[in-house]
Amino acid sequence: MARPYLTLVLGLGLLAVPACGRKGPLVLPPGREPMPVEKLTAAPGRESVLLTWTNPAKAVSGKPVGPLEAVEVWVFDRGLPSGGRALTSDDVEKAARLVRRISRQEFDSFKSVPGGPPGVLAYAVPVVPGPAGPVKLAFTVRVFDAKGRASEFAAPVAVDIGRENAEVDRPAPEGVS
Repeated sequence: MARPYLTLVLGLGLLAVPACGRKGPLVLPPGREPMPVEKLTAAPGRESVLLTWTNPAKAVSGKPVGPLEAVEVWVFDRGLPSGGRALTSDDVEKAARLVRRISRQEFDSFKSVPGGPPGVLAYAVPVVPGPAGPVKLAFTVRVFDAKGRASEFAAPVAVDIGRENAEVDRPAPEGVS
């Protein structure tokens, strides 16, 4: 009786060993990277687009994120992102270009309202619309914490810069009044 029992236990043990553990690539625990920026807006101006946003105060896990190290502003001037799906880092890095990386030391110079709420930044992206330039731009922003962990990109905001602004400053050709 002991022999069939021992054979059964060993057989079940051999069947269970391959099923142990998680299969696939290792995944780091979620939640240490900062949340994406909030309230990203874009307002067109004559020669710039004013972006404003609120920096995150928490990590994905809900814990405080601590001081941020940098903010990156990206622009899609061709191949605007289609709405409805989240942008991955690869999507943005292939289709957009980095406009500015704002370091922690520069944050105070980009406050939208002096003495305003903490974490709200504003940046004027210089834009010179022209006859051959883009008519519509989309912007997105991501932040980095002190350990270099990047947040997800914020949902892109699009703005029409129009060509009519470029025509206003252009002088009339000679002989034409």
